Amino acid sequence: MTYIVFDSETETHHSHKRKYNPFHADNYVVLRGWKEQGDKVCSAERFDSKTPDNYLKIPERCKLLVGHNIKFDLLYEMANNNPDLKSFFKRGGRIWCTQYAEYLLRAQAQDAQMCSMDSIVESYGGRLKINGLKALWDAGVLTSEIDPDLLLDYLIGTEEEGRNSGDIGNTELIFLGQVKEAKELGMVQSINLRMDGLAATTEMEFNGLKVDVPRAKLNLSKLQVELKTAQDELAQYIEHIPDEVGFSWSSRVHTSCIIFGGTIRYKKQDTYIDEKTGKLARYKAKEDWPLFGGDPMNPEDCEVVPNGLFDGTTYEYGGQAQDRFAGGKRKGDPKFKKVEVEGEVKIKYQDFFYELPGYTEPKPEWAGKNTDGKGQPLYGTGSDIVEQLAKRDIPFLKTLGKLQALNKEIGTYYVRYDERKKVHVGMLTCVQKQDHIVHHSLNHTSTVTTRLSANNPNCQNIPRGDKSEVKSIFVSRFGENGEMVEADYSQLEVVVQGLLSMDKNLCKDLIDKIDFHCKRVALKNNISYEDALYWCKDESAPDHKKWKSERTKCKIFSFQRAYGGGAALIAEETGMDIDEVKGLIEKEDAEYKGIVKFNNLVENEVNATAEPFRDPHRGFRVFRKGTWQAPTGTLYGWRSYDAPSFLRHKGITDTFKPTELKNYPVQGTGGEIVQIILGLLWRWFIKTDNFNNTAFLVNTVHDCVWVDTHKDTREQVTKGMKVIMESVPKVLEHYFGMDCPVPFPVDVEAGPNMLDLHHVA
Repeated sequence: MTYIVFDSETETHHSHKRKYNPFHADNYVVLRGWKEQGDKVCSAERFDSKTPDNYLKIPERCKLLVGHNIKFDLLYEMANNNPDLKSFFKRGGRIWCTQYAEYLLRAQAQDAQMCSMDSIVESYGGRLKINGLKALWDAGVLTSEIDPDLLLDYLIGTEEEGRNSGDIGNTELIFLGQVKEAKELGMVQSINLRMDGLAATTEMEFNGLKVDVPRAKLNLSKLQVELKTAQDELAQYIEHIPDEVGFSWSSRVHTSCIIFGGTIRYKKQDTYIDEKTGKLARYKAKEDWPLFGGDPMNPEDCEVVPNGLFDGTTYEYGGQAQDRFAGGKRKGDPKFKKVEVEGEVKIKYQDFFYELPGYTEPKPEWAGKNTDGKGQPLYGTGSDIVEQLAKRDIPFLKTLGKLQALNKEIGTYYVRYDERKKVHVGMLTCVQKQDHIVHHSLNHTSTVTTRLSANNPNCQNIPRGDKSEVKSIFVSRFGENGEMVEADYSQLEVVVQGLLSMDKNLCKDLIDKIDFHCKRVALKNNISYEDALYWCKDESAPDHKKWKSERTKCKIFSFQRAYGGGAALIAEETGMDIDEVKGLIEKEDAEYKGIVKFNNLVENEVNATAEPFRDPHRGFRVFRKGTWQAPTGTLYGWRSYDAPSFLRHKGITDTFKPTELKNYPVQGTGGEIVQIILGLLWRWFIKTDNFNNTAFLVNTVHDCVWVDTHKDTREQVTKGMKVIMESVPKVLEHYFGMDCPVPFPVDVEAGPNMLDLHHVA
């Protein structure tokens, strides 16, 4: 296979929360370097502007493009409409990102997430660059203003190195080492498929999402009214707190103190005691005191008398007249002496403390690293904890939760001013004025499970339609002639659990398309599934509200179990008695024994592969790191933590977290399947030239895919998407030889925006 390693040094203008934004009109590739397989030296080409020929030339013999954080370089090639890149992908060309590969080969370890080239190059036999350019870039120097020879040395190595080093030479060394290691670990197939997924999300970022700005402004005005109402409602609960404390519901310190009790430390100006005198600190001052017999007397102890010809105040003391000058120019004037007296009281900013009793006791695990004004622990007050507190009798909690949700929604998907950072934040700051497109970031190397993350804005965590109207602002770029499409896997994590565990009962339930929440209602109450389905779903059924509530509890139970939640947490979340929860867990484990067996298998493999390491963040104490390899070849890694006290009494000092052991394989495999399918969808779109530019991949949200399409193309696109996305069993068998006993059902919806969707396939 012929490969080309390439990298680009670009102009460095920032905008729309993107560093070196490829969509900025003044940004372009200043210096591009490359090396084709077999070349003895690296090549480079310099440009002075964004010219039509400023793109990477890709010969037909090239089958693979290699780069570190290759998404950045691909976006520049796409922004410059590189015709060779389009042809390359259409004929089946692939990419290899050394940053992404390193993350996968290291089992998503923290130090491998978003890794820089410098952090890994020496382990592959490369040379760590003396990076003087970073200081120039940090100082705001544009790439085009940097010494061309210095830039060339940085990109392809110095003349002494034979122009076969720098970023290009180092990337090649890393790539060759990674391929060798991937082969040894049996990960080549998985990595290659994920690289197509990376190409797909790069395409999504380039295409971007169209934002209905007028609708966004209307939504924002409604939210601001709701926010003001919530603030007014909360104000009554802090009326007793003095204004000088400056209480703020957006302060994590203040909300922890008011919910759980604590002391707020604040500053104000006040008088203070002088340590030397033991009295109130005062400024030094001098006053004129009248003299009587040569001695100064306090004017307050004297009597004011007519002053005669003297232009001022004269005094008497005990019937004695004030001393006067006997001669000279001031003859007859009363005598005074400057006497040091206490001046104005000094004030300065000082710490003051205001104690709040709190409304409820926190859980120990909610404690953070910070402390209150008296050094006592502060506790988390985020939306997840506020939700857990919902069943406790705290009068303002519901309103506080609403306030937090509104602040988050406004600050994430609209716009607000961040007082602390002194900048405007929110998605609307990322929207391009010329076309109202937002180019969101989809990140492949930032989680412990290989699932994607997103930022600027976070389009992976958009509120549901029943909680917010934010989805209404995402519309088609084709205007009234377009539609937005969402294709969503149904119960993906449950399906993946069936795939991994091969549990016969679970696989049968998935094939039969049962309602798993109703199934748990049946198990919990010792009734038939048919009865549970009828009583929970049919509004005319006896005690429907009671059974609907039961289903809601079991739905929460399902969610927590999927994430490895224990009995105590589930009881807290559902309001169920802990014995009820334990009973349901036992029944579920008996019903789906294969899941228990699979979880034990993962735990045993992690312990068997575990190796010791010293944790610098925990006093360099010894812990362990272990791995489990999925049937696709993907590696997952875990680290151990201090064992619970009941295990420490038995001599066990560290353990792996059960929640992580249960969660990573399911979440990660689900994420991998979606990324593989994204790659297949992308290949289809590439082959059709985005259906002659009438349909575009624009986003993925964990288990679903978004497409922006013209109405004339919509039916063809949605039907094809459903076929490709539901082909998971065939895909797994073809690429990995895996037997997949469960279907991967997909529901496809379409509509004028991402909120108003209806079923189409």
